[in-house]
Amino acid sequence: MKTDDAFPEPIGGYAVGRTQMDVEYTASDHSKRELTAFVYYPSDSSEGKTTSTYMFSEVYEMLNDQPLVTEYLKKKDFFSIDIKTQCYDDLALSGKEKRYPVLFYVCGGGGSPEWGTVICTDLASMGYIVVSIGHQNSTMYKRKDGRLFNVSKDFSDVIMAFSEDPEMLALAGKMEMRPNDETAIEMCHNVLTLPILAKLTEYSELQTEDVRYVADYLYKLDSGELNSSFKGRLLLDIGMGIVGHSYGGPTSAIVCREDDRFTCGIGLDSGAFGLLDSDLKKPFLLLFCEPNYNMNAIIGANNSMETYYFSVERVAHLDYCDIVFTSVNEELRGERDAMEMRNLVTDYTKNFFDHYLLQKAASVESLAYDGVDLIKKTSNK
Repeated sequence: MKTDDAFPEPIGGYAVGRTQMDVEYTASDHSKRELTAFVYYPSDSSEGKTTSTYMFSEVYEMLNDQPLVTEYLKKKDFFSIDIKTQCYDDLALSGKEKRYPVLFYVCGGGGSPEWGTVICTDLASMGYIVVSIGHQNSTMYKRKDGRLFNVSKDFSDVIMAFSEDPEMLALAGKMEMRPNDETAIEMCHNVLTLPILAKLTEYSELQTEDVRYVADYLYKLDSGELNSSFKGRLLLDIGMGIVGHSYGGPTSAIVCREDDRFTCGIGLDSGAFGLLDSDLKKPFLLLFCEPNYNMNAIIGANNSMETYYFSVERVAHLDYCDIVFTSVNEELRGERDAMEMRNLVTDYTKNFFDHYLLQKAASVESLAYDGVDLIKKTSNK
């Protein structure tokens, strides 16, 4: 049963503003992509303002029409949207700094861009501007223009086909907890060469195009080519960072591989779809529950820059997003306290970006949480 009435107070010292933008473009497959993006950012004051709505009720109701979710949970209660956020719509951008660094957040497949509200709010409260995109066909969202977009049947079918694929199930049955590197890399290779992965990877690549297009859009906002309060306020010359949960993790890695404007990336309990023979050439961090090393070991094997693998005990897959606070189904949660899990994810994320993006002395290896182990750090320079 859900016991939280509000998300935790942000860790940082800034008030947090949130604004929504609609964008559209034509992708490489000639499809028209109609997206939305929530932008969380540091502000100096929220006095007199009412907190932002967590998730639009119309978006939540679309879960009933989403085969991926309703079949997986068999009509059980999933999560609640009756919770107070700690961000505020359309505040003024803080004047404490001339420019602020930029991060992207990518939610899991079938989710919504609001599912990362806690981590996005935390990072914004510590001086980052964070962009969370609604990806057409693979997530659900309401655009600012009022139109609703649900997960497509094709994407749901692809995800379900992958989860039910006999070859995938056979491999999953052989996955070891804490496998040695050679075993994990071989297993990951076997997963990534399954024929069922081809279609799944296409969606990851489309999400990657979405991120790159929205990054282009931000550059136009900063330059003043497009009018906005972000003109001259985005710290883009140091690069950008990106973090993705679950299906959003491979998107984060592909973005790092494909776009040199992105300096580093993070995958939260994610796999390596589309990354079979990829050198990311960027620092990358993976936080995951075992036996997930079997699903992403190939990233570090190929990456010429630092790759960190942290195994986290006593957690469930959805503990890495807002459901750690909004869940109404105990079966979806791990054993860690919700606040501890939030602190853990925020600490690793912030320290990683502070070090690799802002060039601060922060270190993920210096963090100490019970049951969180650095099982591998690679660099193939």
